[in-house]
Amino acid sequence: MRYRFLSPTLLTLGALGLAACGEETTQPSTAEDQPTPQLAVASNTWLTRRAMPLDLLSQAAAVIPNAAGQSILYAMGGRKTDTWNLVPVGEVRAYNVATNTWTSKPDMPAPRYGMNGAGVIDGKIYVTGGFTSKHQPSASVFVYNTASNTWARKRDMPAAGGGGVTGVIGGKLYVVTFSLGLPDTVANFFRYNPTTDSWTRLPRPSNYSNLDVGGGVFNNKLYLIGPRVLVYDPVTNQWTRKGSWGSGLMGRTVVLLSHLYVIGAELDLGGVPSYGIFIYDPVTDTWEKKPLLTQNGRFGYWGPSELAMTRVFLNGQPRVEVVGGLHTFEQGNNLQYVP
Repeated sequence: MRYRFLSPTLLTLGALGLAACGEETTQPSTAEDQPTPQLAVASNTWLTRRAMPLDLLSQAAAVIPNAAGQSILYAMGGRKTDTWNLVPVGEVRAYNVATNTWTSKPDMPAPRYGMNGAGVIDGKIYVTGGFTSKHQPSASVFVYNTASNTWARKRDMPAAGGGGVTGVIGGKLYVVTFSLGLPDTVANFFRYNPTTDSWTRLPRPSNYSNLDVGGGVFNNKLYLIGPRVLVYDPVTNQWTRKGSWGSGLMGRTVVLLSHLYVIGAELDLGGVPSYGIFIYDPVTDTWEKKPLLTQNGRFGYWGPSELAMTRVFLNGQPRVEVVGGLHTFEQGNNLQYVP
């Protein structure tokens, strides 16, 4: 497992310049005491939102709108921000983007951290795998019903794993998950049918064994982004390699508008991270990079691959919500990016 502690020195981003002529990157606006987020905000801007009550990393996150159409982000599980003692939790918090408020929800059936993200099918959130209090990968599958406010356990995955990516295509769950092995991790790929509560093994993404991975669904295909870019087509049941960013990325990925946004870092030959917002166009198979400049020139205290990121909507406009880390350090543990 690659759970890294990054010092403030490594996270200094002052050397990054503007990504393109005419674009500006602004400092985040602190809105801790404001009841609702700012409505008119310049593009390529960060906002500091109300801090999550808990300081956690490696959570799963999913968004389901409420009856009023407001985006509700559910942050589930995770681990305490103690680098040397990976203690998982089962707590669940819900964030209303429109009102900028947090509420508590029922705990998961068992504590987990480092899950394979989360997928939403018919108003229910599916969370797979992750790591237990013994730091062992799990095959468990939990589903949260937002209507009844209850959790249930479903059929386990065919193999234990965590740190992966979940996508939903055609009402089914597609899960890339990583099992621990020597000398490296091994990727597995499964499809889950919630109607029959059954799993199917699918072709593994070739030469892919890195836990620092993001991904998402675009045009009914699953994209996997990390050391390389792979796309899975459920029609052909095959993976295809696409154009990667340099030597690869580490971080989480959000599908926003017609692009995939990776908020993370690339490593140089010496292993030093260079942080940024990496934007992939799946139609043209091309990349763009924007600088990741936030308060005091830093992006939190922890590596972005351990943060939870998901798309939210405010007044019909998409944004990226980023939760996790220390709310007492720098700008907090709940940031919002306006593309």
